[in-house]
Amino acid sequence: MYGPPLFKSQKKRAILTAVTTVTVVLLGLTLPRRTASAQSTTSTLDICSKSVNIASLLPGGAHEDPDVAAANALIDNQFALALIQIQTNPPSDAALDEQLLGEVEIFDKNLSVNANLACASCHDPAAGFTGGSSFLNQTIVAQPGSVPITNATNGGPNWRISGRKPQSYPYMALSPILHYNATQQDFYGGNFWDLRATGQRLGNPAAEQAQGPPLNPLEMGWPDSACLVYKLSQSSYATFFEKVWGPQSFAIVWPSNVQTVCSKPGPPPASTPFPVQLSPADRATSNSAFDHFALSIAQEESAEESPFSSQFDAYLAGQVAFSSQQMNGYKLFNGKAQCNQCHLSGRATSPGNPGTAADVAPLFTDFTTNNIGIPKNQALPYYCESTPDQYGYTANPAGLNFVDQGLGTILAESTNPAWRALAPNFVGKFQTATLRNVDQRPYYNFIKAYMHNGYLKSLKEVVHFYNTSQALPRCAQGSPGEKVTCWPPPEVPTNLNTTQLGNLHLSSEEEDDIVAFLQTLTDGWFTPSSVP
Repeated sequence: MYGPPLFKSQKKRAILTAVTTVTVVLLGLTLPRRTASAQSTTSTLDICSKSVNIASLLPGGAHEDPDVAAANALIDNQFALALIQIQTNPPSDAALDEQLLGEVEIFDKNLSVNANLACASCHDPAAGFTGGSSFLNQTIVAQPGSVPITNATNGGPNWRISGRKPQSYPYMALSPILHYNATQQDFYGGNFWDLRATGQRLGNPAAEQAQGPPLNPLEMGWPDSACLVYKLSQSSYATFFEKVWGPQSFAIVWPSNVQTVCSKPGPPPASTPFPVQLSPADRATSNSAFDHFALSIAQEESAEESPFSSQFDAYLAGQVAFSSQQMNGYKLFNGKAQCNQCHLSGRATSPGNPGTAADVAPLFTDFTTNNIGIPKNQALPYYCESTPDQYGYTANPAGLNFVDQGLGTILAESTNPAWRALAPNFVGKFQTATLRNVDQRPYYNFIKAYMHNGYLKSLKEVVHFYNTSQALPRCAQGSPGEKVTCWPPPEVPTNLNTTQLGNLHLSSEEEDDIVAFLQTLTDGWFTPSSVP
């Protein structure tokens, strides 16, 4: 079957049909959805989004954002559904057991230091597994973490928050282990915008990515991985975890003060990097359980979040035709616009036609990095997290002087001397993300944020940037005509890609055609007979 985009038919997605309407009815609640223009952006520059009271927009806040409320209700509902399946009808297959465990972990808010943030809080299924609030995407971009800041002053954020947009993770379970190709002189694989989840330790970049947010002070906030393992051992699905990974999973003698130690958000003191005091044997068991937690999430992502069920896939399968605008956009994507050179569509690059099929399941990424010249997004609250919070933690001592150098920073800090030597060549480069589900949104005028810092707010802006960013005049952020007739300078001017973008000579109509093609990459259009 095929038709207008729908989510997958599995139980975990059944509720999302309601999310795509103007209102959402979940758990007996009617939650209005925000209705803002999908093409609109903030008209004036709001440094650090100081006008946004983050705490007031979160669950229980004085002005709770409707999208946040809807996403939070969805998380509670999906967590409850997963628990019911675990308790009443668990799978009989070991791989499906692991997948179900990963699902319940993704929707479990108790796995954050203040029991208020799940993986799905930042990776909303209805928004392509990225930021699920139209208003927050338009303003602060990065999603608030688990920890409020109670001593915020001078317009600083009142909630800990990171400096990047949450990445969409469908299809990223297919990313290879990070490696350097000497012939191509490029890095391939890994996860996160800066590829720091290399996959070299667990043999799985997606699993290592899942271990990042729990220990990030700006996200789920645990001071020690053992805290998350302790929380898992006390969860209502602990027995199921032991079924999947063995009865020894939580065979740990926990110190009497573990709850007290784990109640203080990270980072831990430099003098005590592992504040939960465990014996060497218990620490090894805890580390193993932390790995298994992450591998379960990676299994769920691999099995459930890579369905190849978009209109584009239906087109490849010969089940649907493209409109003339979509087909022209497809041709431009593979030809004049040069998109296919990095976001591989499985077709040979050609100015005249889409080419011959080279891949029946293209991922629209080459798993490398690029510096496309994105300006600094001064609206990120992270730039004003420059003073100690109530726990003495300063997220960004450099303040507005901070420069996000992407993969360059990761390589410079690598234990591999050969990689450290390559760091200058990758300063300012970020992952070439898959374009699959790039337009997935819960309702038609929902605003999404694009690129690692969310500077761009619509696919039209994205394509216009690729088309003109190196051809139009420079201007300061907040200037009249910004993003239309002028662009601010790149945040990192070194290692800039000047050969595949920036002056493509596309007309506005051709930009629109490419957007129309990108909109065919949203999963849920049809049910494929088999996943490639």
